[in-house]
Amino acid sequence: SSNIRVMGRGGSGRWYFKIDGHECSKPSKIDISVYNGDGANDLDPSVLLGICEGTAAGPIQKGTHTITVIVGHARGHGDGDAYSNWDSTSLMEVQEMCPQF
Repeated sequence: SSNIRVMGRGGSGRWYFKIDGHECSKPSKIDISVYNGDGANDLDPSVLLGICEGTAAGPIQKGTHTITVIVGHARGHGDGDAYSNWDSTSLMEVQEMCPQF
């Protein structure tokens, strides 16, 4: 686990993954969104988990892929000062899932 925070009254932050430049869409997006209404500097513990079987480009195929973590703002909310990993370390683990028969 790690920690995340968003500073700025009315600001938001969104943490999500892209695989080969595309956001996961099957079965759904993998993301965390945080909204800060009062401007506090609260560090929230967080874990971002999910399964991605496909993106807008199609199913995830066997092979080498580029995984990118993006920090942006949550749709429909102001852009806050999003920050990750204050005095902590992050770990990313990716596993190839076996197809179910």
